[in-house]
Amino acid sequence: MSRFSSLILFLLIASAASAQIEDPQYAFRDLKRGLDGTWFMPTDRGDRLEIWTIQDDSTLAGRSVRIKPENGDTVLLERLRIELRDTNITYITASRVQGETRETSFALTEVDEQGFYVFSNPKNNDPQNIRYLLLGNREVQVITEGIKNGRTVTQEYVYEREFTPGAVEFRLKVGGNAQTIRTTGNFPTDPPEFADPAYNWRPGWEFGTQVRFKGRGGFITVNAEAGISGKSANVNSVFTIIEGTDVTVYKRDLNYRTAWFIAGIYPELSFGRDARFSIMAGPYYGRLMFGGGKGTLLPDDDEFENRLVNDFKKSDFGLQGGFQYRMNFGKKDIGGILGVRANLGLSNLDNLYIRYCSPGNEAFCNGAVAFQGISLYYSVDLLKL
Repeated sequence: MSRFSSLILFLLIASAASAQIEDPQYAFRDLKRGLDGTWFMPTDRGDRLEIWTIQDDSTLAGRSVRIKPENGDTVLLERLRIELRDTNITYITASRVQGETRETSFALTEVDEQGFYVFSNPKNNDPQNIRYLLLGNREVQVITEGIKNGRTVTQEYVYEREFTPGAVEFRLKVGGNAQTIRTTGNFPTDPPEFADPAYNWRPGWEFGTQVRFKGRGGFITVNAEAGISGKSANVNSVFTIIEGTDVTVYKRDLNYRTAWFIAGIYPELSFGRDARFSIMAGPYYGRLMFGGGKGTLLPDDDEFENRLVNDFKKSDFGLQGGFQYRMNFGKKDIGGILGVRANLGLSNLDNLYIRYCSPGNEAFCNGAVAFQGISLYYSVDLLKL
């Protein structure tokens, strides 16, 4: 092969290698999330561990150690580091040789979406290539390739993730919701042509805080939350009360607008250690902070000006359930989580219809109303902002 052909081949290989890494920041972020933690592999000479911790947004620090089986002492084999500098990702090993610390750098030359990363340094004999294959969140395969005594040497290590220690996260959550009101039971329908109240969906909002208590192992997390939720619903209702010679028509054709303080406890189950996807469910309690509306409200004179506010009881109790997915937007890792939940009110919020049940006819006006809806929200780790 001529020198010119060799040069062309070299450029093509280099171009192909660099083309594998289209977005170094994204590749580093996934590598950082995947490796963070403690990995172990049992051997005849004691357990071998790789321990990785996130030092900052662009540095992942680690060390390779061996646990002596005879006394449990820890022997440091190598200090490790993975750095993102501009658009370059470098794997650095540091070991003690004859009393001196020697560092060797390997450039990331190949990566794919399946968790396969190749670091290379052709000038270093052993190893020349270090391959990491992240097998989900529970296992990582490390393969080194080099030249020793004139022949190619390959070594393979398969590590399993140790249980991660418990942790606490403080998060900020914002989102929107869509709410309506479900009805059960019987409502006043006097005269008979008046139908039961009808409710329709309306958009709302919510914001608050999350404290996430992550259990050891990362499978179970308990979310304690508190915040404000704006819930709206459209209502269409008419009924008449006759007291002696007095006839009062009650009409609601408007959009309720309410604000609630919401507190809840939601256990969360992840599908694997530090998995992206999880499901959650738990109880919530709400306290009415504001009630109002816009539309037709009868009676509308001064005597009844507080009727709309009093349509709702002050306390709400129910269940929420849904799922969360770890999804970070942008280059900076802020621990983003996207969530979807449905809420189902269990307590009766109706304070209008039950006021006008005539004695002896309670069974015909025992209607109850409760909020039900769905919310979409996004939360971030306050410590990473």
